[in-house]
Amino acid sequence: MHTKQDSFPLISIVVATYNGAKFLATQLDSVLAQDYPNLEIIISDDNSKDETFAILEKYQQQFPAIRIIRSEQNQGYIKNFEQGCKQAKGIFVALCDQDDRWHPEKISKLYAAIEDKALVYADSVLCNENMEPIGVNISDRVTCKDFSSPLEQAIFCRIYGHAMLIRNDFLQQIFPFPSIIPHDWWISYTATLHGGIRYIPEALAWYRQHSNNVFGAVGGKRNKTQKSQVVQQEKRFAIERMQLFYAQCPENRTKEKQVLKSLLETYQGSGIFNGIRRMIIFFQYNDLLLASKKRSKIRKWLFCCKILVKFV
Repeated sequence: MHTKQDSFPLISIVVATYNGAKFLATQLDSVLAQDYPNLEIIISDDNSKDETFAILEKYQQQFPAIRIIRSEQNQGYIKNFEQGCKQAKGIFVALCDQDDRWHPEKISKLYAAIEDKALVYADSVLCNENMEPIGVNISDRVTCKDFSSPLEQAIFCRIYGHAMLIRNDFLQQIFPFPSIIPHDWWISYTATLHGGIRYIPEALAWYRQHSNNVFGAVGGKRNKTQKSQVVQQEKRFAIERMQLFYAQCPENRTKEKQVLKSLLETYQGSGIFNGIRRMIIFFQYNDLLLASKKRSKIRKWLFCCKILVKFV
C-alpha cells in the first residue's frame, strides 16, 4: 500500500542549536507544523549549557522524526551546521536556525520551486526580539534574485541559510565548510558552480533579530566600533577568501576564473598600482561583483571608486 509520503522525496531539516532555550520552542513548533509530508529533523547541539538539550529531549519523545546529535565540546556554528548536514539522508536539505519562525508552507513551496537548481531561497520578514515584524523584509535591504555566476557571490553574499533549500548530492560534495566565511556564503558560492540559485519572492520565514544573533541585522551597517575592530583583518580575510574562491572555480569557467585570479593578485599586492587595477576590475564587472548590493548605479560606481584606496 502506498502512502502520501511515497510521492514526496525525503527532505532533511538541519537545526543547529546552542544555548537557545529562550526561543527554541517557537522555532521547533513551526518546523513541526510544516505541511510537507516527508521530513526528517536533525538537531545538532553544540554542547549547550542552558536548558536547550532538555527541551530537545522533550520534543524528541513526542516526535520520532527528530534525531539529536550532541557535541562533547563547543565547536562553533559553522562546524555545528556541518555536523548536522553530514547526517542528512534526504534528497534536499533545509537549514534552520534556533530562534526564527517558519511559514507552514515554507518547505513545500521551496521544494516546488527548486527544479534542477542546486539551491533555492525565499524572502524573510525581519522581526525584533519579540518576533514582531519591523516593517522590512530582507529583500528591502539587499538584492534578491536568481544567481548563476560565482562572481555574484565572490565579494558579497546576502543569501541566508535559514531561507535555503539545498540539493543534498551537491551539498555532500562541498565539505568541509571553510572556517573563514559563514557556511551559507560557502554554500551559495559553490551553488553557482553546481547548477545555480533560484529565488522565489515570497516571505516564508520570520527572522528574529536580537543581541545574540551571530550576524545581527540583515543588510545593516557596522557602527564605528565594529569598523575599527575589523579594518586590520579585512585585507587578510579578502586574500584568504579570494584564494579559496579562485581554487574552487573550475578551469572551464574561463572568464570568472581570470577575474578571480586578477582580484587575488591585487589583494596580495600593495600600493597605488594594485589599487587602480582593482578599481578597474570592479568598474568592469560591477554588475556581477556588486550584484547583491541594493544600490543605485551611481552608488555602485562610488563604491568602485573607494576600492582604489582600500588596502593600499
